[in-house]
Amino acid sequence: MSTAPWVIAAAEATRTGVAPFWGKAAFVGVFAALLVWLLLLPARLIDQQGVRRPWWRNARFWAVLVTIVQIGVYACWG
Repeated sequence: MSTAPWVIAAAEATRTGVAPFWGKAAFVGVFAALLVWLLLLPARLIDQQGVRRPWWRNARFWAVLVTIVQIGVYACWG
């Protein structure tokens, strides 16, 4: 299989400005999938003892917050 069609398609996408959109969409999509996974993850897999911790010591809270910030950064400035 020749790589020439792929190179031509990539050059055309770059010329028309479509490539940055799809790259941004791919990065945001990965972090959106991570966010869904973090929100649906059972609590017993995060804390084996089942103790309710305050929000500032909750690992899930901080993971969700960082993921939301990353989505914002890649969506705005990606």
